[in-house]
Amino acid sequence: MIYNIHHGRAMNGGINLDRVAALIERQQPDIVGFNEVDRCFGRRSRFEDQFAWLSRTLGMEGAFGAAISRRKRDQMREYGNALLSRHPVVAMANHGLKSRALTISEPRAVLEADIEVAPQRLLKVFVTHLSIAHLIQRVQVELLARRIAGTAAPSVLMGDMNMPPGCSLWRKLMAKASDVCFSQPQSAYPTFPSIRPITQKDYIFVSPAIETVEVEAVASDPTASDHLPLLATIRLPEAATV
Repeated sequence: MIYNIHHGRAMNGGINLDRVAALIERQQPDIVGFNEVDRCFGRRSRFEDQFAWLSRTLGMEGAFGAAISRRKRDQMREYGNALLSRHPVVAMANHGLKSRALTISEPRAVLEADIEVAPQRLLKVFVTHLSIAHLIQRVQVELLARRIAGTAAPSVLMGDMNMPPGCSLWRKLMAKASDVCFSQPQSAYPTFPSIRPITQKDYIFVSPAIETVEVEAVASDPTASDHLPLLATIRLPEAATV
């Protein structure tokens, strides 16, 4: 599952992580990627460590990768991507999606995690949130494509890509991995805006050896965030060993 939680702000303007957690609990995903997660970031999220709260509430372990990080009054205030898993997270790293062309834009990052889905079976997961500006997206997609191309293990890339399916940058990612939605008869899974979704911004890409079984844009609580979460059931290759 990938879910842009809008730093816990529901569409009615209130902060309510309980609804985000309840939606996830109903779906029971093994792995969840999150975008727009605050860790003691500011008043907008009541200075709460949303990653720690979600991990504790859902009983899942995970990793956090900051896109924005600053220290104030001896406390780190961070905003970025996160991942929670029912399986052990055995390694993680956070990579800035930086280049000279991106210095004036909002910082972006990609969180990388190795998840042991079964004894001696490893899945690599990337969680990212791309810019809304096409020229900046081009650089970020180049950096992402290089990173996933260098991955030997079965891998998943998910996040709010801020692009429509079928565009040139989507095709560039499709050259390295498969969009789970594209493998389904429906093919279109709008996720934004959540109340009346008309476009897809949120994606799950998988390496060629991974089979997609089922995909759903989960609409059970459309006002919990400004995005709907995208949920995919996948089947890993038997030879996916560490």
